[in-house]
Amino acid sequence: MRYRIFIIVIFITSLSYGQGKNIVGIYGDLNPVVRVVFNSDSTFEYASKGEHPIFFRWEDFSEKGRWAVSGDTVILNPGLAKKIFVESELKEEVNPGDTSLLLTFNHIKRYFDASGNVVKEDTIQVDRLDYCFNEWKMKKQTRVAPNRTTRCTFAGYIPKEIITTDRTISVKRPSERLSTIFIGCYELQGSKEFVIKDPYTNHLVFNVYSNYYLEGELRQVRFLIKNEKVLYTKQKKNGEFEKDNIWTGTAAKLIRQKGGS
Repeated sequence: MRYRIFIIVIFITSLSYGQGKNIVGIYGDLNPVVRVVFNSDSTFEYASKGEHPIFFRWEDFSEKGRWAVSGDTVILNPGLAKKIFVESELKEEVNPGDTSLLLTFNHIKRYFDASGNVVKEDTIQVDRLDYCFNEWKMKKQTRVAPNRTTRCTFAGYIPKEIITTDRTISVKRPSERLSTIFIGCYELQGSKEFVIKDPYTNHLVFNVYSNYYLEGELRQVRFLIKNEKVLYTKQKKNGEFEKDNIWTGTAAKLIRQKGGS
């Protein structure tokens, strides 16, 4: 009996904690690049300049939806199911009589309606992509991009570059047997190893998909409520939030703006 009472007290305390935080108002980062308006009718307006909150690219973004508080977090669009935003695949083709090796890198933006149907597709060049065959080592990497990487103190290692605006390039076939290709780019949100099934293929087509859901991109996105003036927005994979430190970007913390109550 005491155990049940203890559980009920914890549950009520958790609800009271969330309900006691009045976050209605306007929040933004220091620039501000991100601006979020929490309205009293439980709707929100999210806008960012130059950074997409899902794909982390230089892309303006705006969205409206509903918000709710649960414990010490505010949730954007709690009623929308989570979706996969980034997908990728490697296709192999054989062109008889062609001794070169063709590599095609496609960034495909797909737009889905509320029923899950693709209503629009845009295929563009991957902004900057690194690849290498059989093992992921810096000295073996090649970068494909429309512009050269800026060389500065903080640039780190810059691999050899192929500067082109074409999505397909022709390269010399490696002397060793082709077993895998490693690819890394912002659109992929990291690097990934792809197995090459046919070592004699002479055309590899890499597609990375960015999925846009017209019903809403922000799905069960959580912000940690520090207090009524500060929200932390960057949640790690382990569920914890990035907090105040010199390495965290300004958008990782939203501050209530003056006159935004």
